[in-house]
Amino acid sequence: MSSRVKCITLTILTESPVPLSYDQGYGNYTPIKKEQYKNKIHAKTSVSTFTYDLRRMLHQNYGWTLSNIVLNKNSKGEVTNLYAHSKSIESVDEYGLESDVFGYFVPAKGKGSLTKVSPLRVIPFRSLNPYKNTTQLITNKGFLENEFKRSYYDNSGKEILRDSKFPMTQALAVEEVMADYYVYTVTLELDRIGVIEVQDGKLLLPEERKYMNKKIREKAVRDILDALTIFTRNIKHSSVLLKPLIVIGGAFDKVVPFFWDDIIYNNEDNSIDLTAAVDTIESYDLEKEDVIFAVDKRVNIFGEYNYKIDDYPIRKIKELGSRLEIKEDNMWYLT
Repeated sequence: MSSRVKCITLTILTESPVPLSYDQGYGNYTPIKKEQYKNKIHAKTSVSTFTYDLRRMLHQNYGWTLSNIVLNKNSKGEVTNLYAHSKSIESVDEYGLESDVFGYFVPAKGKGSLTKVSPLRVIPFRSLNPYKNTTQLITNKGFLENEFKRSYYDNSGKEILRDSKFPMTQALAVEEVMADYYVYTVTLELDRIGVIEVQDGKLLLPEERKYMNKKIREKAVRDILDALTIFTRNIKHSSVLLKPLIVIGGAFDKVVPFFWDDIIYNNEDNSIDLTAAVDTIESYDLEKEDVIFAVDKRVNIFGEYNYKIDDYPIRKIKELGSRLEIKEDNMWYLT
């Protein structure tokens, strides 16, 4: 038996030994991006930080062809903005997937712009605990060490000898640091994935829109779900696998990020409180066979639950992808 679904939403807990998003930096000081949440300051990332790495992974690991880009120039030859090439927003094959999934904005003189709001909605990484003003000092130690037997030159190419004027101090810099659990939510509006909304530079009416081949559409969703299981960020000198330790979500008939705020840290015994997620399932009468609720064995969860909690979050995400299919009516179903 299969049920009609319109949305996938997954709220995921992961863990990182380094901050997931540094700001631009100010001289020798590098802060973390933060936001006020529930009257406390939490580390956070931007949506673009998340979508950048997802694009990179879909290209490198799953063979997605990314869109060509138009560099729009003014009369002086200066690039004023950039946007996806028209071919990518009208393509019904794999070439159009990036623009289709991540959305686009194409300005057009005199006839309005062409836009597609992304069917991929993100509530990006937020630290589960507040930021506690922890910092670290970093230096360029090693560049001036005598034991490394380096040679030194000025900017004219003349060699500098070690004498009383030779610099001996190391340059110092300060950066904020935070190792913590992070929570994020990804919601996919299934009925708008693989749907071409523009033809010959004009927006199509809903009944005129074209669909990509259903195998391309199904693969796109499975690729995205699989990418979440191996999601990796390269941050300064660190490469961090952001393995899903808890996943709560599923496929539903409404486009709603049901569980975005349902993973809470319990300070009393350093556990993760998931009672709010159970309340959400009961409050919205969500079909339990459609819900993913899985916790990695290494995570200590708070209290007892009158609800079946599965192991292996990664496996459950992959299983969800394998249960989705598009039928002859071009609609999505959960089998």
